[in-house]
Amino acid sequence: MTASSPSPPNQESSNIKASETIVDIDVVAVESEPVVPDVVPPVLEEQKVVQHSTSSHVDGSTDAAKVDAAKVDAAQVDAAQVIDVGSSEPPQTVTVTVTSGNAPPQPVQTLDSEPSDSEPSSLQPEQPSTSPTPGGALATTGGNFSAYLAPLSKDKFAEVVREVEDRLKVVNDTLTMMDTLGDSGEGFEAILNEMLQSISLKTGELLNADRTTIYLLDEDKNELWAVLAKDEDGNSLELRFPADKGIAGECATERKVIRIPYDFYKDPRAAFAQKADERNHYRTYTMLVLPLLDEQDENKLVAVVQLINKLKPDSVPHDPLADRIDRNGFTAADEEVFDQFAPSIRLILESSRSFYKASQRQRAADALMQATTALSQSSLDLEETLKQVMDQAKTLMNADRSTLWLLDDDREKLWTQIPIDGVLTKIEIPRSAGFAGQVAHSKEPVIIPFDLYDHPNADTAKETDRKTGYRTCSMLCMPVFDSNNDLIGVTQLINKKRKGDYPAYDHAIWPAAPECWKASFDQLDQEFMQVFNIQAGVALRNAKLFNRVKQQEQMQRDILRSLSNAVISTDKQGKVIAANESAQKLINQGDLSMEGLCITDLIQLKDKDFTECFDRALTGMDKQDREQYYPEQTLLTTAPVPGSEADAADEAQATSSVHLSINSITDVEKPDVISGVLVVMDDISDEKRLKSTMYRYMSQEVADQMLAGGDAKLGGDRKEVSVLFSDIRSFTTISEEMKPEELVEMLNEYFERMVDAVFQNQGTLDKYIGDAIMAVFGSPLLIADHAWKAVQTSVEMRHRLADFNRKRGEKGQRQINIGIGINSGDVISGNIGSTKRMEFTAIGDGVNLGARLEGTTKQYGCDIIISEYTYKQCQDLVRVRDLDYIRVKGKNEPVAIYELVSLAEETIADDVARKIDLYRDGREFYLGRKFSKAMGKFGEILEDIDNHDKAAQIQLSRCQHWLQNPPDDEWDGVWTLKEK
Repeated sequence: MTASSPSPPNQESSNIKASETIVDIDVVAVESEPVVPDVVPPVLEEQKVVQHSTSSHVDGSTDAAKVDAAKVDAAQVDAAQVIDVGSSEPPQTVTVTVTSGNAPPQPVQTLDSEPSDSEPSSLQPEQPSTSPTPGGALATTGGNFSAYLAPLSKDKFAEVVREVEDRLKVVNDTLTMMDTLGDSGEGFEAILNEMLQSISLKTGELLNADRTTIYLLDEDKNELWAVLAKDEDGNSLELRFPADKGIAGECATERKVIRIPYDFYKDPRAAFAQKADERNHYRTYTMLVLPLLDEQDENKLVAVVQLINKLKPDSVPHDPLADRIDRNGFTAADEEVFDQFAPSIRLILESSRSFYKASQRQRAADALMQATTALSQSSLDLEETLKQVMDQAKTLMNADRSTLWLLDDDREKLWTQIPIDGVLTKIEIPRSAGFAGQVAHSKEPVIIPFDLYDHPNADTAKETDRKTGYRTCSMLCMPVFDSNNDLIGVTQLINKKRKGDYPAYDHAIWPAAPECWKASFDQLDQEFMQVFNIQAGVALRNAKLFNRVKQQEQMQRDILRSLSNAVISTDKQGKVIAANESAQKLINQGDLSMEGLCITDLIQLKDKDFTECFDRALTGMDKQDREQYYPEQTLLTTAPVPGSEADAADEAQATSSVHLSINSITDVEKPDVISGVLVVMDDISDEKRLKSTMYRYMSQEVADQMLAGGDAKLGGDRKEVSVLFSDIRSFTTISEEMKPEELVEMLNEYFERMVDAVFQNQGTLDKYIGDAIMAVFGSPLLIADHAWKAVQTSVEMRHRLADFNRKRGEKGQRQINIGIGINSGDVISGNIGSTKRMEFTAIGDGVNLGARLEGTTKQYGCDIIISEYTYKQCQDLVRVRDLDYIRVKGKNEPVAIYELVSLAEETIADDVARKIDLYRDGREFYLGRKFSKAMGKFGEILEDIDNHDKAAQIQLSRCQHWLQNPPDDEWDGVWTLKEK
C-alpha cells in the first residue's frame, strides 16, 4: 500500500528526506486496552520517485533520512502504526520496505496510476440490468434449470447459452487465477492488498484528501482492521482494534458520517491524534469518516473510510501542508461524491474480502495437509513423535529453532528432549518458567516480534543467550491441546528466518542481531500453528498413550517376574502366551520357553482333571466356571515337553502342593466374550506349609514377621496400641461341672468365634491365658485407628457370644458370660524370652491396665469396660456410661473408666438411655459432694429400671459411706480398688 510521508508544518512535504527504513510492527493483540489511531502516523518511511500529473511535472529527489524506531512509543507500536494512503498529490510511485516477513528488502514495490479528469469507468455506479429478470437471463426464482429452458425460443435459447458460456468462462478464469496465486506463494490476500491500495489512492484523489484509510469489518471478531503493507513474501501487515473504539469505531457503531471541520484539534476526540502528530511531525486539520453499508441491509457494515485533511483544489504538492489545507474542510458535496461510487467500492471490497477468506482457508488447508501427512507417517514412539513435531513446526513456520515442551501435571513441570553433543537429553523447567510457562499458565498464544530484547521480560533470554552465544530475535509460543481440550504442551518457535541468501549467524557479533533473523512471526503464522498444533496434539496423545501402554506392559512383566506365585496366561486355543519364572520353575521347564505350548500338556493334577476345569473356563458362561479356585492341589511334574528328546519313562514325577486359580480373561469391549485364561498356582510346599501351620497358632501378621529373614532375635519397639483382654466368668465352677472332653469342645468353639472377631478387625492374637484371650491392635501391623478397631472387636464378641449361648441353650447346654477390658497406650512390642524359646508379645503399664479393667467388669457388673485413653480416641463413635474415677490395684495414677453400652450407630432401649442419664446426674452430685441428691438418682435406677445394677449399688453404698464419714477438703472423687 502506498504511504504518504509526514510533513511538519511550514515545510514542503515534497522536500522531506526519506529512505528505506526497517521497521518491525507487532501485530499481536495485547492484554492492555488497544490504542486506536484516529489520526494514523506514518512510521514507515518512503522513497518517492518521478510523479506525473495532467497539471504538473515534478522531479522528486531522494535523500537519506532515518526514523528513530526507539522514539515510537509503545502505544503506537501496539496499535501497529497503520499507514494512511491516498494523498491528494498527483499519483505517485512509492517504495515501502517492511521486515514483517522473511525476505530481504527488495528494490521497489510500485503502484502506478494515471490521473483522469473524470472518474474511471471501473468506479462508476453499477447500471441497472436490462435483462428480463433482476438477476439476468440465468436468474431463476423457483423450479429447476430444465423447467426454465423448456419454454424458450431458438433465439432466446442461443442468448442464454452465450450467457452461460460467458459466466462459466469467468468462473474458469477466476479459478485459474486462484490456482496461480496459490502456487506462486503470494496467496489470495495479494488481491485484497491491491484492491485496497487502488481504492485508497483513487478515493483520496477524488475527494482531494491528503490521507485515506479503509477499515474493513471482521464480523467474527467484531474488529476493524486495515491492511498496512506487504512484505517481500506477500504477507500482509494488519492493524486491528475493537469495532467500537476511536472515531472510526464510533462511525462503525452508530452507522453515521462523522465530519470534523477545521480545526480538528478543537474536537474533544482529538487528544490522542494530537499527541501522535507531535511525535510524527504531522498536523491534522480536518477529517471525514464514512460508513460503507451493505446494499441489501443498511444495518450491516462493510467498511469504514477515513479521510484526513481536505486540500485546496489548486494546491501545489510541494507547498507546506498548512498552505494547502482547505479550511472549509470536507463538505456535504464530498459525501455526495463518495455516495456516487460507494456501490462500486462496496462491490470491490466484498469481492476482494471473499478472495481473502478463500486465501486464508486454502493456506490453512495446505498447512493442515502438510502437517497431517508428516505426522501421520511418524511412528507411535514418543521420542520420534517429539522430533517430528519439532521438525515439521520449524519447517512450516520457517523458524530457526523449535521446541515442544510437554506438560507433566503430576510434577508441575514442562519437559522436552533436545540433542546436546549428539545425545538426546531431557530438559525440565518449572511449569511457570519463561514464555513457555506463561503460555502453559494462560493457555493463550504469545507472539514476541523482532526485537525480543526490547521485551520487558527478556532478561532471562538475554542471560541465557550470553552464556550460549545465541541471539533470540523473535518468538511464537502456542498451546497444544489433546482431543479432550486438555493442555498437553507448548510449541515454542524461535527466530523467524528471512528468505534469501544471508551469512550464517556468527555468535561473535552478539548482542547485535543478524540480518537473517530480522523478521517477526505474525497473526497468519499463529493461525497456521493453531491448525498444526491440533494435529500435533492428536499425534502426541497417541504417542503418550502408546508409551503408557509400553510402560504398563513392562510393569506387568516386572510384576510377574517378581511374583512368587506361578502365573500363566493363554489364548482361546489354550496356547501359552506368557509365563513368569515361578511358573517355569514350578512346572520344571528349566530354560525351555512355554510360550506357544498347550497348557493342558504342561499341567496335570493328582486328584482333579485340569483339562476339564480349563475347558470350563474357556466356554463357561456363569461366574462359577469363570472364577475357579481349588485349594491344596497336588501338582504333578508333567511328561517331557513335546519335541524334546527326554524319555518320559526315565523322568520321575515330582509333586508340589499348590492353591490353584483358573480365571477367564474377558474381552475389553465385549465382557461376555472370553479371549483367554489366566492360571495362577500358589506353591504351599515347604516354607508355605510351615507358614500355614503357624497361622493356626498365631495371627498371619505375626507369622509373616517371624518368618521374614529367618533370624528372629530378642528385643522390641515402643508402640502405641490398644490391648483387649477377655475372660469367661466363673470358669473354675464351669470346668468342675463339665467333662474334660465337653470343656475342650466348648472352649474350641468359643475361641474360634472370638479369635475370628479379632482377626476381622486387623487385631493380633497375642496369647491364650487359660480361658482368657489377649489381643493387640496396632502391633506388629501398625493401625492408625487401633482404639476404634478394639472397640468394634469387643462389640462383635458380645454379639457372637449371644449367638453362641443361644445355640447352646437350644441344646440344653450351659451358657457362659464374659468380661472384656480395653486400654490404649504405649507398650513394648517384640520378641520376649530367651534365645532358645521366645514369644512375640506386648508388655508394659498399658497392658497391665487393660488386664485390670477386665477384672473390674466383675465388680461393676458390666461386660465391657474401656479406659479414658481408649474413649478419647473414639468418643464420637460410641455410647458409654461414665462409670467411675478409680485407682486400680498396683497403680498410683487414677483413671476414668466407662461402660461400653453400644456403638453410636446402634439403637438402645428407652430405659437404658434413661439409666445412662440418671447415672450421669448421680455422678455429678457425687463429685460435687451432694451425696443425698446423688443417692436419689442411683436409687431411682435401682427402684425403677434395674434393681441388679451393681454399678448403681456401688455408688449408693459410697454415698452412704461419705454421708457418715465426710471426705476431707482435698478429696478428688477417686476410689481406690483393693482387689483385682
